[in-house]
Amino acid sequence: MSCHGEGARPATVHGMMRCLLIGAPNCGKSTLFNRLTKGKQRVGNWHGKTVECKEGECTVGGKRIEIVDLPGTYSMTPFSAEERAAVDAVQCGRFDVVVQVADACHLERSLFFTLALLRKCGRVVVALNKADEAKRRGIDIDAASLEKAFGAKFVLVSAKNGEGVARLLSEAEKVAGAGKNTSSGATLAKGNENSAKEDHEFVQRTLLAAVRQKGGKRAAGMDIDRALLNPWLGIPIFIVVMWLVFQVTFVLSTPATDAIAAVFSAAGEFAAGILLQSGAPSWAGSLVQNGIVAGVGSVLVFAPAIFVLFFLLHSLEDTGYLSRIAVILDGIMGKTGLPGRAAIPLILGFGCNVPAIRATRILEAKEDRLSTMLAVPFMSCSARFQVFVVFAGAFFAANQGAVLLFLYFLGAASGLLTAFAFRRFALRTPRSELAIELPDYQVPSWETVASQALLETTEFAKRAGTIILACSVLVWFLASLPSGAEYGSKESYAGALGSFISPLFAPLGFGNWQASISLMFGGVAKEVVVGSMASAYGTGESGLSSALSSHFTPLSALSFMVFVLLYVPCIATIVALRRESGSTALALGAAAYYVLFAWVVAFLLYNAGLMLGF
Repeated sequence: MSCHGEGARPATVHGMMRCLLIGAPNCGKSTLFNRLTKGKQRVGNWHGKTVECKEGECTVGGKRIEIVDLPGTYSMTPFSAEERAAVDAVQCGRFDVVVQVADACHLERSLFFTLALLRKCGRVVVALNKADEAKRRGIDIDAASLEKAFGAKFVLVSAKNGEGVARLLSEAEKVAGAGKNTSSGATLAKGNENSAKEDHEFVQRTLLAAVRQKGGKRAAGMDIDRALLNPWLGIPIFIVVMWLVFQVTFVLSTPATDAIAAVFSAAGEFAAGILLQSGAPSWAGSLVQNGIVAGVGSVLVFAPAIFVLFFLLHSLEDTGYLSRIAVILDGIMGKTGLPGRAAIPLILGFGCNVPAIRATRILEAKEDRLSTMLAVPFMSCSARFQVFVVFAGAFFAANQGAVLLFLYFLGAASGLLTAFAFRRFALRTPRSELAIELPDYQVPSWETVASQALLETTEFAKRAGTIILACSVLVWFLASLPSGAEYGSKESYAGALGSFISPLFAPLGFGNWQASISLMFGGVAKEVVVGSMASAYGTGESGLSSALSSHFTPLSALSFMVFVLLYVPCIATIVALRRESGSTALALGAAAYYVLFAWVVAFLLYNAGLMLGF
């Protein structure tokens, strides 16, 4: 969003009315954006989830409206990069109306922000979100009284279930058309010379007149937080919760995974048979069966596991639990020099490292951002998850959840160790103190949770149809050429290339060329590892487990998983690291460090296992 000077205001943008959504973190702003646009914006119940402006569209009465979801901010005085982006968007004036999203359950802290917005632009409509929760707690809000005091429209809404959203859009359209708020409000609300004391007195008087507290259900959370935020109980509870997440993921997704694997295996054989019967050369059938179907099928077969994993993680997100992890881990992270708030992008890294690196913008200090960026790629993203599913299922069927938990915590520990070394030896600066507002606990919106999990799965499937397909086909060609070479043999190009680099991995326990070639292509995207391996072995996912058992032992399989966990996550992550840090040298140096670090850790684990008799 570019600015053409403060106060500049086009009547419309690209023929559409432009509406800015602004508000404090955890007020439900992104949830409202999602409901308005039915778009693909991630929704999270923690501070700083939105770190850059997102745009979408909605249509009201045949009129298109552009909705801009701004980063969370508490005031018009920015203290971080994300808050500055929100304030700049308002100050540049390129909008028709601003919708301030306020938490109806905690209204006082939002009204000071309302004053600042009205003084700055005047074209403001206030959405009193979570009105249903406020009613449940016995909080009665007189919107008309607020309107009289502030001279702006206040609309009770629930972004979660859609109540009041249509009226909110109608009021926003009226204000945009008028160019200003039309109701007469208190001079104090719109003045520019008022002191902080006068503003405070005004807000208190307004709240006294407009808000009544009746007998309702008390907010849940205090009793729960006594356990979850306890320094002795919080971390064990967190470990148990994550173990349950991984274990439930396996249990619920396995039947669907097996069914999809069988379908792709049969489809590959059927397609190859049809081609051969039609007179096509044998290589064409092999390309379809071992390259296209086996490569893409070996990735798509994990769609159920991806969906279940993200459904569970988004459910925890929506309850407000994941934001508490920043508090739970603050003490541990303090030992590494990272602020507790850095836990948020690190947790995001378990979904995808690229947005997690972008999310480091929520950290105010550059030193905090850099050290957190370097730690993020060690967080085990969903792409690596499918590699772990294959190997854990083939070699550790009875303890899959425990193996996954070990890998995830090994990645987190490696990231924190890297951050500690970087802060200690390169930056030598003190860490920032934790300052985070905990959201209220709430029952997840299952519709939203399911849609977000489906979005993650869909994006995963799209990648399978593009880069993963291309890499799988490339591996097939390398494994099939030169003419006359047996498919997947050492005489093939893939065998020659894999054999050339395989001595590097022999000390780690997996010195076969198929593993080597899959790791090389895995540097592009981790989703490619399984597909490349399936193509190299000439088998679909259904036969991959038996092929692995011929080339790996449980110890070498664990070593392979550790290497996949720790080495370069993907090209996109390195590009994001370069973009956010502004340093090509740092990004390339980090990539080399990840490969070396992964090799050393896998070497130590494998050889220690041999010494112990495994």
